[in-house]
Amino acid sequence: MRVVATAGHVDHGKSTLVLALTGTDPDRFPEEKARGLTIDLGFAFCTLPSGQEVGFVDVPGHARFVKNMLAGVGAVDVAMLVVAANEGWKPQSEEHLRILDLLDVRHGVVALTKADTVDADALELARLEIEERLAGTTLGDFAVVACDGRSRRGLDDLRAALDAAIAGAPGARDEDRPRLWIDRVFAAKGAGTVVTGTLTGGAIAVDDELVAGGTPVRVRGIEQHGDAAARVGPGARVALNLAGVDHDDLARGAAVVRAGEWLAVEFVDGRLTLLPGAAIDRRSRLTAAVGSGEHHVWCRPLAGSFARLHFDTAVTVAPGDRIVLRDPGSGTTVAGVEVLDLAPTPRAADAPARLALAPGARVLADGWVPVAGLDARTGRPPAAARALLLDAGGEVVGRWIVAGATAAGSRSDLRTAAAAHHRAHPEAVGLPIGDAARTTGLDGARVEALAATDATLTVVQGCVRAREHAGAASTTAAGVAFLDAVRAAPFAPPAPTDVGLARALAREGALVEVGGIYFAAEALDDARDRVVAALRDRGTLTIADARDVLGSSRKYVVPVMNHLDATGVTRRRGDERIPGPRSGLTG
Repeated sequence: MRVVATAGHVDHGKSTLVLALTGTDPDRFPEEKARGLTIDLGFAFCTLPSGQEVGFVDVPGHARFVKNMLAGVGAVDVAMLVVAANEGWKPQSEEHLRILDLLDVRHGVVALTKADTVDADALELARLEIEERLAGTTLGDFAVVACDGRSRRGLDDLRAALDAAIAGAPGARDEDRPRLWIDRVFAAKGAGTVVTGTLTGGAIAVDDELVAGGTPVRVRGIEQHGDAAARVGPGARVALNLAGVDHDDLARGAAVVRAGEWLAVEFVDGRLTLLPGAAIDRRSRLTAAVGSGEHHVWCRPLAGSFARLHFDTAVTVAPGDRIVLRDPGSGTTVAGVEVLDLAPTPRAADAPARLALAPGARVLADGWVPVAGLDARTGRPPAAARALLLDAGGEVVGRWIVAGATAAGSRSDLRTAAAAHHRAHPEAVGLPIGDAARTTGLDGARVEALAATDATLTVVQGCVRAREHAGAASTTAAGVAFLDAVRAAPFAPPAPTDVGLARALAREGALVEVGGIYFAAEALDDARDRVVAALRDRGTLTIADARDVLGSSRKYVVPVMNHLDATGVTRRRGDERIPGPRSGLTG
């Protein structure tokens, strides 16, 4: 299904035309029928000659109800602009045109209604005026079809023109990032909360876990065109029966999305388009139409035809979204903003230079950009968002994407810092990650990720080390000598004269420090084998028994047995040791 929104001045026949096309009166309320005036959104469906199903969103044309009109057109990309032949172009014809133009609606038709009320010359003059008004706008290529909803004149031509317009419009994109702007919410008897709207961005299925207006919900049921559905794709008018939220807690303008896929923000920067004759002060209080909702916003124009918007409450938007700005004082539409940046610079004066960048470069300007959440930040599916930054010169560094020049500079700083540390401390394993973080201005996780992408560096025992560095403690003359002495007396090793050297050897894994005594790693492995063998024979061991097994004194045996306790080889039971879970003797 494709959705088409109507637009046009009050009493130009929008609802009558929808009724003639669909057989359904889109005016839902008794007051609308009594007054002959559309007040709120109406909905109707039909099938065009091609077999294309169409859902119409009929909008009010009176100037007092532009807020409701905006709610109906905010999520559609095909429109039917209605102009009455007997009245011609009127104020709301102009304002609705400007709104559609600001929303970048490029596909649809113009229905030149009430054609039976004028003669051929008047009808042609009305057509020429419409074409003149549309010139230079996104509606400039719309076909103009003369018709009359009451006599049904020209309805077949209008259906054909709608078919052609929809066929020429891009298909609804399924980016697996669904968003539904709620335009109606109510409580259905026996079902609970129901919301309706035009689905964009991706599909929704029954039992999906979503977020509606910030509240976690589950989709209990779906209806499309009045029929139950298990799953519905983007581009359709749908009704969702939601579990987990009361209908009083939702309102028109709330978004239904998947958790984590969209950002709700209070500040956005974007490209500003002022309507002819309109002006916005340095800090203007306006209303902003976003999706199907209306929000209060402060608008600050920036250099280079950009603007910063500050919303009173967070809105669920993405780059590429279009926002219509209205002056609540004059009740007129004054401008539109295309959202460009969801993470604006702290200083508004710095924003224009950033906004002038291409989308990928703009995001990379933040430095280390987390891959997680990149879809919400860019408004693109994860793979496309990643490709956007890589095409802009970014490179993947662990969990981040970083501008190539930034990553290269940080790697150079890290190599320099590691080399300096090797020169100053040749016996050390390498530059501790904490020191490397302070030197490079990064945190430890980024340092490790950076080192992992540098063929000349490695991370060993919490330190960054040059792969070619041969000054490890175990290879120095002092290190070799001390290791030989420790290995010569495995269960009574000598105390180190250079504690720093001993600690370096421990970091490298050659020694193990237990209770202030440094044992050779292989000595503790040997002790484990001896103690396990003794436990297999005897069942338990005392410290005295362990002295005999290891041929050493209590000074060394106690820390060895404590180490075996800590590693699960043995377990204390009073003054005795029994097999532990890692002895291989407990079954």
